[in-house]
Amino acid sequence: MSSPLERLYQTKPALLATVVTVVGIALMLLAHWTSGNAAGAWLDSLPVMEVGSALFTTGLIAIFFEYIDQADAEARANQRLRKVLSEEAPAIRDAVVDGFAFAPESLTNVASQKTLDRIVENTLSIRLGDKELAADAYQDLREQIIGARQRWEDAHASVALAPWGKGPAEGRGAMFVATIRWDYRFVPSSPVLRFSCVSDLDAYRELLADPTSTAEWYFEPIDGLDASSPEAFELVQIAVNGKPQKVRRSVRKEGQVFTCNLGSDVKTNEAVTVSYTYRVLVQQHGHVLHLDLAQPTKDFRAELWYGDCGIRHMNVLNYLSGPRQPRYTHLSASDPSPSVEVAYEGWTFPKGGVAFVWVLEREMQERAVSDGRRK
Repeated sequence: MSSPLERLYQTKPALLATVVTVVGIALMLLAHWTSGNAAGAWLDSLPVMEVGSALFTTGLIAIFFEYIDQADAEARANQRLRKVLSEEAPAIRDAVVDGFAFAPESLTNVASQKTLDRIVENTLSIRLGDKELAADAYQDLREQIIGARQRWEDAHASVALAPWGKGPAEGRGAMFVATIRWDYRFVPSSPVLRFSCVSDLDAYRELLADPTSTAEWYFEPIDGLDASSPEAFELVQIAVNGKPQKVRRSVRKEGQVFTCNLGSDVKTNEAVTVSYTYRVLVQQHGHVLHLDLAQPTKDFRAELWYGDCGIRHMNVLNYLSGPRQPRYTHLSASDPSPSVEVAYEGWTFPKGGVAFVWVLEREMQERAVSDGRRK
């Protein structure tokens, strides 16, 4: 069915031809009237009949030509269009592909998010040669990266271990005090930062999946201590763009929560640098300290000092989800300031991180004594 614009364009020539024909007839009638009427004698000197006859003939010819040529004209127009498209199709195709390749922002003007997802899946399928793998890989990528509410950059975590003086020196209840400091830059999705400590594993897993949670810590209840104990978890300090912020602590049945407002100076969709320090208790016989990355992170570095802790060996387990190998630095336990460091350049996916695993000196001595008795 023709559009209103096409119908209007086709009507204009016919209307013009009709008007010309009517005007021609009117002039011919006027000339015939003046020939037999004295009042119109002054028009005899004008070529009224000739002009009217010319207009009448022209109008009839135009109407007739429009009628017989309409179908042929459409066919010729379609043929010209097909010829132009066939000749210019490679150039148009190359221009579109180059535009999308080198100016990807133009895609957002012509395609919905669903269409963009389909384009990415199809392109990845061609690149990998496996449609099912491409679909699954892009779905995981979309959930982990596109669905992430925050992205961290220049993340630096430093940990200092020290023996806890309020508990036993060894055995059940022996603890290390871990002072952990984080620094990173990100665009906040919420004006509030929330730090939680819980003793329930289900609640801890929920916090790990909660995008509004800044940091979470699981503390296993032991010897009268649980997640609500001030010794188990304490947010010592927090600063946003170098400015210290006030912290509010609330104790609940399942643990404790520290909250902090980013401040009125922080604007929406503007990157800020946050740094915070918290102190936690870690069981010595647990032999492990996790640092998890809950958000996509670019350029991550973590270091741990463990002097005067009675640790014989300290290993680093890397489960950073990235294509490159991290860089390690290790000062052995015999060094005056033993430490380990791991650094990764580039982006890592969320749900990754590092784990520091240690072997205690007394455990090695006890094993040596046990082996000697067996002999």
